[in-house]
Amino acid sequence: MSKYRENLSGLSANKKILNKRTVQGATLTLALSCLIVGAYITAPAEDKKAAAEVKGDSVATAGVTSAVADITVNVGGSDLIYASADVTVVAATTDQVEPNEDDQYDEWNDKVLADVNEFLYIHAEPDENSESIGKLRAGDIATLVEPFDGWYEIQSGNAHGYVSAEYCVTGKEAYILAMDVCNTYASAGVGGLRVRSEASEDAKILKVVPKGAKLTVNKDAEEVDGWVAVTTEGKSGYVKADYVQVDMVTGEAITFEEEAAAKAAAEEAAAKAKEEAAAAAAQDQAVIASADELTVMAAIIQIESGNEPYEGQVAVGAVIMNRVHSGAFPSSISDVVFARGQFATSRMSAVIAKGPKASCYQAAQDALSGADPTGGLTHFRRAGSREGLIIGNQVFY
Repeated sequence: MSKYRENLSGLSANKKILNKRTVQGATLTLALSCLIVGAYITAPAEDKKAAAEVKGDSVATAGVTSAVADITVNVGGSDLIYASADVTVVAATTDQVEPNEDDQYDEWNDKVLADVNEFLYIHAEPDENSESIGKLRAGDIATLVEPFDGWYEIQSGNAHGYVSAEYCVTGKEAYILAMDVCNTYASAGVGGLRVRSEASEDAKILKVVPKGAKLTVNKDAEEVDGWVAVTTEGKSGYVKADYVQVDMVTGEAITFEEEAAAKAAAEEAAAKAKEEAAAAAAQDQAVIASADELTVMAAIIQIESGNEPYEGQVAVGAVIMNRVHSGAFPSSISDVVFARGQFATSRMSAVIAKGPKASCYQAAQDALSGADPTGGLTHFRRAGSREGLIIGNQVFY
């Protein structure tokens, strides 16, 4: 030990002390074990070369990283290394310390999910014969208050009670189940986010979405590092993970009182919607009933061929008149137009209320006067669907 103190004294007298260095993230290259005596560390003889290579500007411990250290090295041939007391030295080893993969699930340790297809009853007491106060549905997350013998006391939303532990999962299993049953969305963090057909910047762009747009995460797609699989407009694609925030949409348990209130509200909303639809239908009928046959024909011409050439507009009017005169169809323009499944009449009242375009009025007048570019045909549809007389983008047959 006196030899080591003499070496230190010599270093101090000759002021051969290296400057303070900041130590960050390196790995100590002094292999094998080190003998630690206070703050003095000696390297075995076979490691003298390694000790001589430590210059003070790249030093750390094996398996332990120091933030700041004062390093003094005897460069006069001694095998002594001095490390300040605020440096922790651990013997080097070839084993790597693996991170605990379960750490990422710590926040799920007190979470409870029902591993069921629909729901699990919440009881007032930890007894299956006790009163049921609500439901923990698939995808609902509860907080574990306290475990009992075969039961979990939980809090979720306004529901506070007990569920059978047999049908629940917690911790890592809860997270895995939530990823499976809960909807997951990727929110665009930038404007102009590109959805690509494959996980590559060279892949085809399927869609460009604005900032804040939510895309459904495609859990069935192959996982690729740096990318998130999403679904948009029925197509599967990928977005860069750096530009999206992935969030899970979870639910809360529901009490029976809340369930009853929600059911009543839904029934009320449905009844109101039905009343509004009936009122709108009555109004539509009133508008249509007030229109004459010419206006009805002009309106249906606009709906079916308003963007077609004028000849095509007259042809649609001619089809209606050919049906009226055929004997195989209703004998009035209105009855032909409103025959079930024959024409697109859902916008009829709106077009009539606003007034059909002048060209459609003129086409209807010409058709009423006997103009017939079709030569007596009674049907038409989008061109390309069958053979027949093609006028513009429609085929007549």
